[in-house]
Amino acid sequence: MQHWRVSRSSLSAGALLLCALGAAAATPQLLGSRVGAALDSLGSADPRFLWLAGACFTVSLVGSAGCWRAAIGLLGGRTSLADATARYGAGSLVNTFIPARAGDALRVALFSRLVPGEHKLWSTGGAFVTVAATRAAMLAVIVATGAALGVVPWWPLLVAAALVAAAAVLARRAHRHLGPRDLARLAAWVVLSTATRFAGAAAVSAAVGIHRPFVAAMLILPALDVSGLVPLTPGNVGIASAAIAFAFRAHGVSFDLGLAAGITFQAVETAVGLTVGIASVLRLATMPKRIRPIPLPQEG
Repeated sequence: MQHWRVSRSSLSAGALLLCALGAAAATPQLLGSRVGAALDSLGSADPRFLWLAGACFTVSLVGSAGCWRAAIGLLGGRTSLADATARYGAGSLVNTFIPARAGDALRVALFSRLVPGEHKLWSTGGAFVTVAATRAAMLAVIVATGAALGVVPWWPLLVAAALVAAAAVLARRAHRHLGPRDLARLAAWVVLSTATRFAGAAAVSAAVGIHRPFVAAMLILPALDVSGLVPLTPGNVGIASAAIAFAFRAHGVSFDLGLAAGITFQAVETAVGLTVGIASVLRLATMPKRIRPIPLPQEG
């Protein structure tokens, strides 16, 4: 394993971003009256629910790493859950500072080192598609449940079904020998990751005072997935919060309260991603290099 070094340009970019976020938090009026009012409402958020949300997001991140570990296992790769979390968490750290899901590319590169044989990147990309297909199926279940309760319209279910079908076809081409046990193992990790993120969204909604927080979580997750299709900002900052606010506004929640929920959700989830991501990079950087054994000369 090669040692990872953070370049000065990356440190400078991260420092500038943190300074910009700090200035925005200190002077929210610079971002507009709507954002200022939303941030003012965060002062009354229940910290107990925020800590619960942070714990849920942490478990969700570990569950996502478990998804990748299970997918890599389909290709013959073997690793521990702690190592898979470190590789996945490093991608989360990159996604926090760089747009266009650059962290996913890093995850593919890191997990591909565990895959035996040739065409490692191509095979790992297929594993990523398999995880995406399973996640899309889980999202379709949430959307269908919300539509049955009258919370979410039916048309997102058609979009989710199309994504599931497309991803399933690509996943089938990448893995032609998926057994029931393989799918069950992967689905279990996806259920854990999605369910704990759903619980985190409900906890954030309860923290800012939104009634029926579990119903609110049914609005948050589809809005996040739609806004994350084309992440134009690092960590999808701003876009996801606005998407959540508009989703809530369509169901009678004030825009300011919905925006407060969106900002809180991203703040807690980003804090978890940064914490786990920094620990992941440190773990990867301190891992000993793999030394190949030197063959001894044969006598005679």
